[in-house]
Amino acid sequence: MSLLKKTSLLCLPWFLAACSTLPQQQDKQAPAKTQAPKSVVKPQPAPVDSAAEAPAAVISLLDRADRQEDNQEHAAAIASLERAIRIAPRYPESYYRLAELHYKQGSDNLARTFAQKSISLGAEGMLRRQAEALLERILF
Repeated sequence: MSLLKKTSLLCLPWFLAACSTLPQQQDKQAPAKTQAPKSVVKPQPAPVDSAAEAPAAVISLLDRADRQEDNQEHAAAIASLERAIRIAPRYPESYYRLAELHYKQGSDNLARTFAQKSISLGAEGMLRRQAEALLERILF
């Protein structure tokens, strides 16, 4: 056996002993330390009537639908908007844009349904006014 192997075999136990930790003995007279139980915070569900935030994928799909509509690719734009709805079903803008597209194609019943869904999901501000205006155009 070579000198290097013999040296490493002799030093190995000391090395392993140095790396190990010794168990700590608790003082019998000292009271055992107890940890206070951690309080569990339960997440609160979002209110039903609040509008959801759009993930980046939904924003990307809405932009794609705009480009497709500009290129007169209405079926592809509808497919993009429907995909955005599948990703974030509580995001009201997707429903409004789908309603607007159906209105432009003459599908008043679908346009009314999607505009009402947009409002029911908590559309606020300009989006709500646009959805209400679309409903008025459909009804009158």
